[in-house]
Amino acid sequence: MPDSVLIAAMLLAGGPVPSPLADIGPAPRTVLVDSAGEPFDLATLKGKVVVVSFVYTTCTGVCPGTTQAMVGVRRALKDAGLWGDSVAFVSITLDPGRDRPDVLRQYAKLFRADDADWHFLTGPPEQVRSVIADWGMWARPGPSGALDHPSRVFLLDRRGHQREIYSLEFLTPPAVSQDVRGLLGESAD
Repeated sequence: MPDSVLIAAMLLAGGPVPSPLADIGPAPRTVLVDSAGEPFDLATLKGKVVVVSFVYTTCTGVCPGTTQAMVGVRRALKDAGLWGDSVAFVSITLDPGRDRPDVLRQYAKLFRADDADWHFLTGPPEQVRSVIADWGMWARPGPSGALDHPSRVFLLDRRGHQREIYSLEFLTPPAVSQDVRGLLGESAD
């Protein structure tokens, strides 16, 4: 049976519609420190759909745009009744030398992103660098001293598997909300 026929049958039956997003594989183990200075393990968010970004607080390039786009996505998810119990955000620093917990806490407040379901993470530089590399990310000082890095935001399903990687251009409330809804329609097992 073609996928479109199966999806139509599920819609008519009132059942969940499976997400068309491919399973990229399990998210890397991510154990760091949150903006309250407490240990944080990404695995504690299993059961929720999670959006993971990589930013640093002194960035004057894509990081503020990424965080602002995530604020818009969060607003759309709240309006749809999906935020909190079903969805969480994680933002991991690319600059652990400067982005200590107190600095991340102020950054979160600046964007009004300081709630219980948006976790800003840092840690010892070697540990953060290892996590960054495990996600296939990188950050290098450029000629001006600013960090050069890719702009990628990862979407995880409720099992902790990567299902989408957004660039800033595609990190829009409608697109992410649609993807989140699809993942919430899947089994968490």
